[in-house]
Amino acid sequence: MHSRDLASDLFTTVFPGYLTLTSGPATLNIMSWVLQNRVRPGSVLSHTTAALLWGIPIPAALEKGVGLLRGPDLQVRDGVAVIPSVQPGRALGVDAKLPVLHCRVPPEQSGRIGRGAIVHRQRPGGTALLGTLVVSSQAETIRELATMLPLWDVVAAIESVVGPDPVSPGQTMRTLGAAFEAPGGGAGTARARRALALACTRVRSPGETLMRLMLKSTGFPAPFPNLPVPDPLTGRTRYIDLAWDEVGVGLEYDGDGHRTTKEQWRADETRRDELAARGWMLARANGTDLWRPRRILLRLRRSLGERGLQVPSEERIHRTLSMLAAKRPSMRVSPRPG
Repeated sequence: MHSRDLASDLFTTVFPGYLTLTSGPATLNIMSWVLQNRVRPGSVLSHTTAALLWGIPIPAALEKGVGLLRGPDLQVRDGVAVIPSVQPGRALGVDAKLPVLHCRVPPEQSGRIGRGAIVHRQRPGGTALLGTLVVSSQAETIRELATMLPLWDVVAAIESVVGPDPVSPGQTMRTLGAAFEAPGGGAGTARARRALALACTRVRSPGETLMRLMLKSTGFPAPFPNLPVPDPLTGRTRYIDLAWDEVGVGLEYDGDGHRTTKEQWRADETRRDELAARGWMLARANGTDLWRPRRILLRLRRSLGERGLQVPSEERIHRTLSMLAAKRPSMRVSPRPG
């Protein structure tokens, strides 16, 4: 192509010397391959880039929403999800920019590229092969995320890989614990260990993780995550996200996936009707309730207290929310109490 075309808005620079069509940008997978095979040969994809490839959830507030690139129903090629470099419905050069990728190299190598990537000079860590890409292992990725994320978001990352529905199975609390305790642990190790101590193996979404930790911090009795409730009439087993089985109260967290289709909405309503018919009282929370949780906490205080459980005082809830707003244990918690 003529140099005028290459310098025009038809193309967008990915890395120095590497361009992509602005109207049809390369996928994150292709960008990652070019980074570690052409721009920085021998590097290992790491941090948020590795998390995207593994399917480890990242808060939307991190790196201008890079975690939103991994949406549902992605095409899979060679066992690896094909991740777009621009969010669906957005256009490069109009309302979207290419994500900045992360890779790591040994300390003695140069960390300079120019644009398009952050090169971390750090000690060798665990690696794995995803298709043709060499990435940080899941344990190493969580350790790397622990240098970027508050504590509760690291807990959510851990629970995504040890929970009942991991995108990439293979990890357990034991294997992660062994990796975090191995000699020579680098930055992020201490926070990863603290997060592992708070983690649970029965959690299916980051929203459930954050609600459970918020309930614990405000002094509520510990709920049971994803409690199985058999229905003798239908033969199905329904699951309640966070349940106080002894009093028949449950809290359901509705993420964005619950409102994407009418079919999903109808399935959720049928499930709730079946649980209500068996005596369960269900409260519902969403992403807004994570950001500003006062409403749902006060409602749960009333519902659980009416059924005989010991609950925290309103004053403690208000005081704890002010503390959480100041400390920000999660990027999903508002910096203002509420």
